[in-house]
Amino acid sequence: MPDAGSVQRWATGDPASDEVLRVWYVAVTRARRLAAIALLEEETDALARLLTERQVPVRVV
Repeated sequence: MPDAGSVQRWATGDPASDEVLRVWYVAVTRARRLAAIALLEEETDALARLLTERQVPVRVV
């Protein structure tokens, strides 16, 4: 699971200079049909908003 605060890091970080973000970027952009991300429940809404703003379909279960 990502560390607490990861959603903010994903939203504002730079994968070119942050190795953890680079690994996440590669993993998620290689997904062809589905990328499932497990994270702390209190960060779910923030990630859903971030992805929705970028026109990425989101389903929270």
